[in-house]
Amino acid sequence: MKTRAKGWLRLVAGVTWSAVATLVLALGVWPATAEDGEALYQENCAVCHGADFGGYIGPALNRQSLRRMTEAQIVAKAKTGGVGTLMPPHPTFFGKLSKSEIAAVASFVKSQDTKALSWSIDDITVSLTVLVGDEAGLPREPTYRIDDMDDLMAVMARGRYAAGKEAKVIFFDGRSNRRVGEISTDHAPHLLAYHPLDERWAYVLTDAGYLLKIDLYSLQAVRRVRIGLNSASLAMSRDGRYVAAGSFVPNSAVILDAVTLEPLKFFHLRGVDPDGHMVESDSGFILGTPFADYFVIALKQAGQVWIVDLSDPTFPVTKVGNVGRRLHDAFRSPDGRHLAIASYDDDVIAILDLETKQVIKRLPAGRQPHVGSGAVIQVHGRTLGIGTNIGISIEDRHFVTVFDMDTFEVVKQIRVEGPTESPAAHPKAPFIVVDIVGTSKRAAKIQAIDKTTLEVVKTISVGGHSHFPEYTARGDYLYVSAGYRGDKVVIYRASDLKKVDSFSIEVPAGIFSHARSRTVAVGLERRPK
Repeated sequence: MKTRAKGWLRLVAGVTWSAVATLVLALGVWPATAEDGEALYQENCAVCHGADFGGYIGPALNRQSLRRMTEAQIVAKAKTGGVGTLMPPHPTFFGKLSKSEIAAVASFVKSQDTKALSWSIDDITVSLTVLVGDEAGLPREPTYRIDDMDDLMAVMARGRYAAGKEAKVIFFDGRSNRRVGEISTDHAPHLLAYHPLDERWAYVLTDAGYLLKIDLYSLQAVRRVRIGLNSASLAMSRDGRYVAAGSFVPNSAVILDAVTLEPLKFFHLRGVDPDGHMVESDSGFILGTPFADYFVIALKQAGQVWIVDLSDPTFPVTKVGNVGRRLHDAFRSPDGRHLAIASYDDDVIAILDLETKQVIKRLPAGRQPHVGSGAVIQVHGRTLGIGTNIGISIEDRHFVTVFDMDTFEVVKQIRVEGPTESPAAHPKAPFIVVDIVGTSKRAAKIQAIDKTTLEVVKTISVGGHSHFPEYTARGDYLYVSAGYRGDKVVIYRASDLKKVDSFSIEVPAGIFSHARSRTVAVGLERRPK
C-alpha cells in the first residue's frame, strides 16, 4: 500500500499537499485517517459550515459546538442529514464518502477550534482567472430563443452536496417557461446580480466565495475571482461600473471593476457595536441604489451601515452606527433613498435615510425580521412596503408587516401560518406571496395575500420546503423553489395561482428575474430601457 502511494506521489510532484491528499483519498489508495480530516472538511463541508469551522449557511462544526455529541453521532448526522435543512436526508454523504472518510471528518471537527482565516486583496488579485480571453468574439445576441431578455429567470441550484456538477445556475424563459440553459458554478450559487445597463452581463456569487462574470447571451462564465472563503452579499453600482461583494470568512468586503473583476478597494469589516464593543463583523448585505453613486454595506454584528461614495476614486466611507443588533437583509424605497433594514435581535425594521445618513424610524416587525429582497406595492394611492419575519415567537404568532413607505408607519400586521423569508409582488399580479419556512410540515406552503384587502386568501402546498417566490417580468407566472424533499421549481399562473408546470432541480434556492436589473423596488413598475 505504501509503495503504491509513493509511486503516485511521484506522478503528482509539484502539486500542493492538500491537493495530493484529496486526490489520493478520492482514489482510495489508503484508508482515511484523522489527519486527512481537514482536506475532506474543506472539500465537502466548508461551503456550508464555514471554512473557519464557525458556521455559515449550516451550523458551526468545532470543539465547542460539538461538545455534547460523540464522534459516532457526528458520523450518523453526516450520513443522514437533517429534516428541513439544507443538508436533507437524501441520504447525503453516505455513498459519496467512505466510512473511514466520514469518520476522519468527524474526528477532525470534534478536535478543532474556530480559526481566524485571512483572504487579502492580494489573494483576491491572484485568484482572478480569465476564462474567455476575447470577449469581443462573444455572440452579439442570445444563442437561444427568447423574445426579451427581461423574461430570463435564473434559479440557483445548490446541488445535493453544495458543490460539484449539480451546483449551477439554471435559466428559464419566463414567458414560455422553457428551460434555455445552465452554467456550472462548481460550488453552491447564492446570489445573482444583473448589469443595470447592459442586458448581456450578470454576476454570480457562490457560498465558497467565488464571483463569476456571466455572459447571458452565450450562457458561459468569462471571468472568475475569489473574494473570500464564504460569501453571501452582492451588488452592482447604478452605472454598472462596479460590482461589490461581501464575505463572512473572513469579515471583509471588496469593490471590483465590473468589466475585469480586478479588486479596487478592500474593506476590513470591524466596528463598535450598539453595546460599545469593538467587534469583527460579517457582511449582512450590500446594496447599490439609483439615489446616488453609493454602495451600502451592513456590518452584521457591529450594527453599523457603511455608505461608500463611488463618485470619489478613493471610495470614502460614512459610517452610521447603532442601526440595530444583528443586521441581515434590506430593500430600497421606490426612489432608492430609503432602506428598510432587518435587525434580527431588536425585532425591528430600521429605516435608513441615505440623504441625511441617519436612521429615521424603527418599525416593530415580529421575531427576527427577514425582509429578503422585500416587496413594495401601490394600493389606493398609497405605497406600501412588505416585511416578513423568520423567527419563532413564544406565542407561535407569525405575521407579515405592512407599512407606509412615505410616513413609515405600520399599516397592518397580517397573520400567516409560520416563519416567512421572502415576499414577492408584481404590479400586474393580484397577490403578495410569502413562503412559509422552517422545519415543520407547514414549511411546504406558500400563502397569498390579496393586495387590496391585505388578507390571506390562499394557502398552497408546493410539495417541498417553499423558498424564494419570484414573479416573471410580465407578471404572468410565479416561480417557487420547493427544496429539501421536493427538489423542484414549481410554476404557478399569477392570476389565480393554479399550478402550470414544474422542473426537477437538486436543492433549488434563490430565483432572480432579469427584470430586477431595472426595478428599484420589487413589485413596482420597471424603469424604461
